[in-house]
Amino acid sequence: MGRLQAIYDKMPICIQNLMTSVSGYQKCRQRYGKAYYERRQFLKTFDELSLEEKLNYQREKLWEFIRFTKKNSTFYQKLYKDINIDELSTIEDLKKLPIVDKEMLRANIEEVYTIPKNLAVESHTGGTTGKSLTVRGIKEDMMYRMATLDHFKARFGFENRKMKRATFNGKHIVPPGQKKKVFWRYNRACKQMIYSSFHITEENLSAYVKSLNSFKPAAIDGFFTSMCDVASFIERNNIKLAFKPIAIFPTSETVTESGRELLTRVFGCEVYDQYASSEGAPFITECVEHRLHTELSTGVFEHFTDGSDEVLVTSFVTRGTPLIRYKIGDCVAFSNNTEICKCGRHDTYITGIQGRRLDYLYTADGAKINAGNVSNIFKNLPNVIIRSQAIQKKLGEITILLEVDKKLYKPKYDEIIRDEFKHKFGNDTEIILRHVDCIPREKSGKFKFIVNEVNTNN
Repeated sequence: MGRLQAIYDKMPICIQNLMTSVSGYQKCRQRYGKAYYERRQFLKTFDELSLEEKLNYQREKLWEFIRFTKKNSTFYQKLYKDINIDELSTIEDLKKLPIVDKEMLRANIEEVYTIPKNLAVESHTGGTTGKSLTVRGIKEDMMYRMATLDHFKARFGFENRKMKRATFNGKHIVPPGQKKKVFWRYNRACKQMIYSSFHITEENLSAYVKSLNSFKPAAIDGFFTSMCDVASFIERNNIKLAFKPIAIFPTSETVTESGRELLTRVFGCEVYDQYASSEGAPFITECVEHRLHTELSTGVFEHFTDGSDEVLVTSFVTRGTPLIRYKIGDCVAFSNNTEICKCGRHDTYITGIQGRRLDYLYTADGAKINAGNVSNIFKNLPNVIIRSQAIQKKLGEITILLEVDKKLYKPKYDEIIRDEFKHKFGNDTEIILRHVDCIPREKSGKFKFIVNEVNTNN
């Protein structure tokens, strides 16, 4: 945990709100500049294009991006040394390039980068495999991604930063040991109330609902399971809501039909799904007809060649840490339907996103911490984690298996991990760290990041 977090933890809640807003204003300067507003205008025009025009744009941007990458990334220069990029020009030609996975990037990350650290916007990903990766982004690319996300929401009438929103995410906003039942902090820069997803228990949920009724958000976004837990509490206790959101926008987890129906029933609005990634994968977004569209302006999705629904992604807005034919580990089912959608946009379509799971661990008092939050525990480490696995067999105890890069891993990182866990699970959960040479996979060959063997009937 950093020094700023330590200072934040000691402050009264009113100062924590102020610090949250200051951080929000700083991020706004990074995300909402000239490139953002130009991209918003471009996307309005792009929505009106024919499928052929969109595919032509995608093809041109693809090879422009690949030529940029080969020129500026030492890793890709070596990877493509025997390939004449100038002879390739179609989407199908992309298959002539080698596949890249996260371990290849992690092991060669300094050569992957196209820009120095002092010119980059850095972000971190734990990923659902628990493998840490530091991503460097070009400022304009971050603005393009934010423009895509905000344009997606604007299609339904919600304007980010102009309207109030409630967000359930994995930010460390509630210090360990806090007694007061205030599990949210306000980011004034975005008119955003941030709710902790780590303290959602039966005992605490009435406070969450009271806050939501007072805040009256125009939209709710964030972790799907957290929002479903709140909705279930509202419904079970026949609580009357004092607001009706425009829409709900889940992130980071698979949207189940039962959960979607619950949210729609309780909050009286539609749920619209989306897909991207912290590494910078292209976008998939749901339209008003509840059809999943690929956002062709952001990149290319391909099926992996093993016959499964696992996808390879090439993202045009990852120029700082390029992703080309990147084996991201998620599964997406493509649609063969090429008709214009009833929403009026003509794109390629997805029938389902199966890559995100609802795996979770329990805090000592029974609150669920989802896989996205658990993986974020490793975000602030350098690129030293090859793989990790969290195992829970009883409440109050979690075992973490770590497969690390022994040349780079330092003993102090154990304490960083313990501290991150404490901030998510509290002081009553014992964390056991075990370094192993290899974390075994399942019999199916798949890797399971979370192994939860807690008897939920207890």
